[in-house]
Amino acid sequence: MTRNNKAVNGVRIAAGAAVLGIATSASILAAPTASATVTGIAIAPGLTLGIHAQGTGCSYTITATVDDNSKRVYFYEEGQGPSGFADAQPVGGEAKVTWTPTSTKPTYIYAFQPGATAQIRQPVDIGTGVNLGSACLAY
Repeated sequence: MTRNNKAVNGVRIAAGAAVLGIATSASILAAPTASATVTGIAIAPGLTLGIHAQGTGCSYTITATVDDNSKRVYFYEEGQGPSGFADAQPVGGEAKVTWTPTSTKPTYIYAFQPGATAQIRQPVDIGTGVNLGSACLAY
């Protein structure tokens, strides 16, 4: 009896394809999901006069840009911890909050989303502020 090499090769190809398909499916199912990430943070300058960019008692809008609108963004000052001073649900890739510095000590504002691999920070320059209504005097 002679052996049919074409039939044997066909079985080998089919078995190899099946193993490759199973391996591919397993790797797709095991792949980690992308986590939410804050990709940028900006503090609107407002009208601040004086030697500092921000002043205590004056309000500023902070905008965080994100790649996931489904998770809230938490904002906090350096030394404050992640409970923070505000949080917001992003809309259209941005989360906005109002920040009123109460101390001249922080040197960064942080923004993060739960489950993110990183947080992002923005330097701040806070002086003692006098809120003049439409402007802030920061000395």
